[in-house]
Amino acid sequence: MLNIESLLVKMVSFPSLSGQEKLLVDWIESYVSSTHLLKIERYKNNIVMHLGERKPWLLLNSHTDVVPPSPDHLGEPFEPYCENGKIYGRGTTDAKGCGSSMLMALLELASEGYKPNGRVSVALTVCEEAAGYNNGMAYLRSKIDKPDAAIVGEPTSLAPCIAQKGLFILKLISKGESGHAARVEGNNAIYNMSELLQKLQNCRFEAKNKFLGNVKITPTQIIGGTANNMAPEKAEVILDIRTIPEVPNEEIMETIKSETGAEIEIVSDRYIATGTAPNEPIAQSALAASTEHFFGSPTSSDWVFLHDIPTIKMGPGHSQVSHTRNEHIEIDQLHNGVKLYKETIKHYFS
Repeated sequence: MLNIESLLVKMVSFPSLSGQEKLLVDWIESYVSSTHLLKIERYKNNIVMHLGERKPWLLLNSHTDVVPPSPDHLGEPFEPYCENGKIYGRGTTDAKGCGSSMLMALLELASEGYKPNGRVSVALTVCEEAAGYNNGMAYLRSKIDKPDAAIVGEPTSLAPCIAQKGLFILKLISKGESGHAARVEGNNAIYNMSELLQKLQNCRFEAKNKFLGNVKITPTQIIGGTANNMAPEKAEVILDIRTIPEVPNEEIMETIKSETGAEIEIVSDRYIATGTAPNEPIAQSALAASTEHFFGSPTSSDWVFLHDIPTIKMGPGHSQVSHTRNEHIEIDQLHNGVKLYKETIKHYFS
């Protein structure tokens, strides 16, 4: 059986951009089959590997796809190398470090003769990085039974994440009168948008999440006008809104409408905020296995497709180096990740 470093290096050597995961998944299926340790199911290019049967069912999930290499990536992004106790390459942190650690944890438990009082599985799914398009976990949920609890493998520096902000994207629209800039007086869509944005700053939400803080609204793009000498009839601003479980998207939208009086369109509402009660067995199991404390994450993940299940997000690697030109993971984090997943599984079934 490969060690964790060799397993990660092999996985990173496949340039599995979103939608191009097949060769990596073929290799994973072949390798795990050769160990004769786990039952394997495959749903297109989403692979699920099982240890045990019956209920309760604990599902560990991470993704096999990676973002494209940086233009100035250090070294060859899909020719991983080790240096100073770290493995470099695209996907080492986000999130093949997590996926390889989950898989290694399950293989080691099986080889040690561990028999869970139920079933524990690792699902490696596709297209997590593709902004929701062809998402493997969303597809998998339509094909499998409902697990009893889940762990999403993303880099959290081995700390258990118990809440995750959602992403709600709106378009704020202002109208005006189009015409020649030398002649049109007043009713300028861009000036009108300026007034709307000032009103937007008054939008407040009383609710606060212990781990995530408040709802955060950030204007990120402004679009308006077609020519230097023509007043625009419309201006648009994109709002990036990071949400919390206590404030539903509908309330956010109604508050913005009432405060600004603006016309609003929904751009994306798929990535809802998620959270798990600290006293849930999976949360307590992760806390018992980890040396860290619960925290909340501002970044989204496939947790949104497991929002109806007690779930935590946890894994080796540091989120700050995800998608960077020098993406890497510390070998110590990998080894501790395997140990953390194994101990969490054992606590959950104890």
